[in-house]
Amino acid sequence: MAAAAAVVVAAAGDARFEVLDALGLCRLTRRTGDLDGAVPLRVAKACVPLLEGNAFGLQITLARPIEVRRRLGSLRAEPAGEHREALARAHRAALTRLVSQGFLAPEGAWHRALRGGLAWTCRKGLGPPRLRLWTGLLVRPDPGLWLRVAGAANRRNALIEVSEAYLADDGAFVPLVVELRVRDEAPQRLQLEGEIGCIAPVLPDVQIEACSLADAPEVGRAHAEFYDARYFAVKKGQVTRKYRRLVAGTAGGRNASAGGESAGGESADGESAGPARVRLVVAGPAAPEITEVTEVTTAAGPDPVPWRGGARRLASIVVRNAVPFRATFDGHTLAVAPDAPRLADGAAAVERTFAQTFGDDFIAANRGALWYLTKYFTPHPPGEPHFFVKPWAFTWTPPGWSSLLDGVHGDGYDVMRGVVATDAFFATPAVFHVRRLGAPIEVPEGAALLRIVPIPRDLLRAGFREVRFLDA
Repeated sequence: MAAAAAVVVAAAGDARFEVLDALGLCRLTRRTGDLDGAVPLRVAKACVPLLEGNAFGLQITLARPIEVRRRLGSLRAEPAGEHREALARAHRAALTRLVSQGFLAPEGAWHRALRGGLAWTCRKGLGPPRLRLWTGLLVRPDPGLWLRVAGAANRRNALIEVSEAYLADDGAFVPLVVELRVRDEAPQRLQLEGEIGCIAPVLPDVQIEACSLADAPEVGRAHAEFYDARYFAVKKGQVTRKYRRLVAGTAGGRNASAGGESAGGESADGESAGPARVRLVVAGPAAPEITEVTEVTTAAGPDPVPWRGGARRLASIVVRNAVPFRATFDGHTLAVAPDAPRLADGAAAVERTFAQTFGDDFIAANRGALWYLTKYFTPHPPGEPHFFVKPWAFTWTPPGWSSLLDGVHGDGYDVMRGVVATDAFFATPAVFHVRRLGAPIEVPEGAALLRIVPIPRDLLRAGFREVRFLDA
């Protein structure tokens, strides 16, 4: 339902969507890449993908604490402390204004859901209960864009998981709801504060095709050129900063060939250039899977509905674990214990793929680059609860596009969020953060590690326009 009563009063940065704050419960905030100085110094100096992952999007930040209670298979949420009654009154007043000014359809699905309070329980099949929490915000993406809602990632409340959701561009404001699952180890009463989720615009004109390394040999050569002998010689004693220089040196026209495909959007003559074409270059077993968003949230109601937008699609890549393993962190040493036969078989398959594509001489001349891939695991320095898992595949995006690497969390660990300039650098590692001390984490074969979402770089730090009620 269109809202003609909205008044735009301000914009933050390169605004690509609109936000109406109806309640004052949440605000959208921007992170620094170093999380206000909280990341290790070595990461701040060198790990650009992680820094960009920290800063990605806008954080959905509670202005007031919310208390979540579990009871009899349901979840309840209400403001904590002295703000409870004031927020309840503000909630009732906000619904009246939203309906009278055309933001919500009277007696529509959204109106009925929000009338019951700030939060309500939902279930998906036989799964655990989930809590849908209205942030008090309504959002509307600019034409041609969607909004992606996900967890707060690298600095988050580890006792909750946020369901990924996409708000489609149907031209209307949509209440911004964060769907939460409370982990089993959480207390019966859990207080939520600060950052509870992340929202960012994405472009749903993406097609991904899988191909073999033999069909994209440029990717293999680029990998070998990056991980050359000098890279490993420098890395033994200091941070190389090679990725940072690569990205800076090719800005504005990175890897212009990019498979010869268009980046999508508008061409020089003003006509549509079609969807962005991304290549998933497979170099070993356990190839990642290509998925498409099939359900979106709209102004029709809080339950996702099938996307019926014709040819426009948002595709992404799901990376799954190829080698089952355990990992244990004792505060100093992080020890990874993989299934050795499975790792050996996978490594041999990767080496065969490179040998068949480039020949034995290439393998001999680029042993370090192959070793980087085939060993699959790379630890961090002592004292850090982190290690890399390197998928046996590459992601190749058109010029001007990066890839959001959104990690999947598991029992006792997180896979961290990063952003990689995959028009110049094609590896997409899963960076583990082990949260458990002493006892091992276990990651089985096939466990999801990453969702890779191609995204134009001009959306990575996109802002929003603030909208107010007409009578504000």
